Amino acid sequence: MKNVLDLWGARLEEHIKEIRSYLKYMLNDHLLIVMIFLLAGGALGYQSWLKQLPDDFPAEIIISIVFGALLIFSSVRTLFKEADLVFLLPLEKEMEKYLKKAKQFSYFQSLLPLIIVYLLLGPLYLAVSNDGMVYMYTGILLLILNYVNMECDWYVYFSQENSSALWDRAVRFALNTVLLFFALSQMPVYALIVAVLIALFVLYFKRISKGKGLKWDRLIRSENRKKQSFYRLANLFTDVPKLKKEAHRRAYLDWILNTIRYGKEHVYMYMFARAFIRGTDYLGIFFRLTVISGLILGFVEMSVTGAVLLTAGTIFLTGVQLIVLVRHFDMLSVPDLYPVAEESKSKSFLALLRNILFVQGLILGAVLLMKMEWIEGAAAIGGGIVFVLIFVNAYARKRMDKMYRG
Repeated sequence: MKNVLDLWGARLEEHIKEIRSYLKYMLNDHLLIVMIFLLAGGALGYQSWLKQLPDDFPAEIIISIVFGALLIFSSVRTLFKEADLVFLLPLEKEMEKYLKKAKQFSYFQSLLPLIIVYLLLGPLYLAVSNDGMVYMYTGILLLILNYVNMECDWYVYFSQENSSALWDRAVRFALNTVLLFFALSQMPVYALIVAVLIALFVLYFKRISKGKGLKWDRLIRSENRKKQSFYRLANLFTDVPKLKKEAHRRAYLDWILNTIRYGKEHVYMYMFARAFIRGTDYLGIFFRLTVISGLILGFVEMSVTGAVLLTAGTIFLTGVQLIVLVRHFDMLSVPDLYPVAEESKSKSFLALLRNILFVQGLILGAVLLMKMEWIEGAAAIGGGIVFVLIFVNAYARKRMDKMYRG
């Protein structure tokens, strides 16, 4: 390695190669088809909802809160590894060029979610204010705020207090939100005052970071957390050897496990249910998709057909991401010692998956029953149940066979 710039180039190439290797599994044909249908249906529902907005709808507040939350997560991807604490520590004085490249990469990478959300929320703002120039200027302000937030997050790493990161994000969220609200509401004087407060806030952390060395342990832990977040997402579609699995007790859900009957034929049912409840990802997927779809069904006016399609799409996305649960215990040898037939494993998993998706369908159906005629709501629930049966008995079973053959 000639210099630190060569090191950055090698790290970036390795990072991009790894991302691409997992994206080919994550963006498979089936998921893309469902996403296209969901986006098309969502766009139609969004358009219909915008037409019904009252004149006093607080679009500026909602948009400001969304962007305020997004901006506080702008941070530097250093691509550091644990071994760097030993091998790169002597080169710390030469790492400035490396970190400059890291900041450039991180800035442009963090723009992607901002741009997507900016385009999505544009019609909402224009439906209320009908002033495109203000929204365009707000977009320029977002580019500046993204850089400012990233720099502030970087300076916080040099703080001696571990609590600094928490209150830093809380303060930045408040300042970002208020500034964007004043900008969208066309209050330039107030916006300028808040902008000055943000500048002073960043300068404070810049001052306390001056002359201090890199906090290698913090930076490496932060990079590892970001990598593990991506690995957890990728693990929903394929095996990720580098993923460090975690478990949470969640004793308040033990009653679900207690409903499973005792007996060797229910061993795998208990194991998979326990993994679903206590794993870091599976229950979160179910919860997030159910809540998001429930909110859409509850607050967006749509036809019975649209409601059935959204429910089916949610069930499909949930089921596709939960299929990987069947391999949760594959790396352990203890389950192989159980005196249970191998076919009991797939049978138990499919039964659990069916029950999970049934519950999700019933929750979404209950939301529909509260806003539709009972016949329409019942039709949507019936459509969801039929889709669950088709998905589990056809798609999921075939996908499992393919996973173990491949």
